[in-house]
Amino acid sequence: MTKYIIPFTFTKDMNAVEICKLLAKHNINIGTQTSYTKNEYLISGTMESLTRFIAESDSDYPAKQWVDYVYENQVAAIA
Repeated sequence: MTKYIIPFTFTKDMNAVEICKLLAKHNINIGTQTSYTKNEYLISGTMESLTRFIAESDSDYPAKQWVDYVYENQVAAIA
């Protein structure tokens, strides 16, 4: 199963504990912090787990609508 690596920005209104719980719930790995000023990190997971995580953490849109976002913003894909 392919895992994708994408950037994810923690906005100021996000609670770190809640985000950590969502990361664990969706089996998402958090990696390198890419920007201290933007609070951006690289996260990795399967397409399904990433889209569900994004939809639940940052959106009113369903997970299916985030597939293009993952493809367009991926840093890498690991088979």
